[in-house]
Formats: sequence, C-alpha cells, structure tokens
Amino acid sequence: MDIQKTVHEMNQIHIDHAKQLTQIANALSSSGESGVLLWLNQQEEDVFATDIIDHFGLTPGRVANIMKKLEDKGYVFRQHPNDDLRRSYIRLTETGRDFAEKLYQQMSENNENIINAFGEEQTLICLQNLRDFIARMDDGMELS
Repeated sequence: MDIQKTVHEMNQIHIDHAKQLTQIANALSSSGESGVLLWLNQQEEDVFATDIIDHFGLTPGRVANIMKKLEDKGYVFRQHPNDDLRRSYIRLTETGRDFAEKLYQQMSENNENIINAFGEEQTLICLQNLRDFIARMDDGMELS
C-alpha cells in the first residue's frame, strides 16, 4: 500500500467534494435541536444543561440557545430541584416526546434509504469504519 497515494486521494476528496462532505456530516450530525430532542427522548434519568454540553461537545451558550428554542416550541420544560434556581432538570413535554418519535422515524426511513441504495453489506462495512474512527478519536486521535 502506498500511503502517500492514499493521503493524496483523501486530500483531493476533501478539496473536490467539500459540499458533499458537509452534507454527509450534517446528515450524520445530531448536535442541533433535533439531536438534543432525540437524545433527551432516550434518557432515563434527569438531565441538566451540563449533561447536554458534555455529551454533544457544545458551548454553554449554544445549549442555552437550543433550550430556548425547544422551550418556545413547547418541546421541553425545566424543573428546579429543591427550589435551587441555579440548576434545573430538562425534561421533554408530551409534545416534545411525540416530535422526537417522529424525528426518530424520519431518521430510520433515511437510514433505510441509505441501506437500500448501498446495500446492507456495504453499509455494514461503512458503519464498522465509522465505529473504528470514533474509537480512535476516543483514544485521542485528532482529525483537525
């Protein structure tokens, strides 16, 4: 294997297909309002803003903006434990839970379309590669 040839090919994909890579990243991303809703819907314990910050790697300001938008839409509410106004649990409303379920269904349909387009075997290979990238990043590899 000629690693420099592979490096060059990866570089060219980055340069030549920036728009498509951004679209792929956006399709796989789950860090905006929708991602937070999906994640909240799967949590079994109380969630604080710091949990969202830690899980998604977002800034406190970005999380505050997301929470404000979700509250304005009636998808979440905050409850203060023991009258401590400095901290609040973030919980989904029934409307938020219903919307998160619809988002999950839409995500499932999109993923089914990907599997149908590429085939199950190719999709499984891609998923394993993504898991490997994520594991290496968790071990300290940086992609910046």
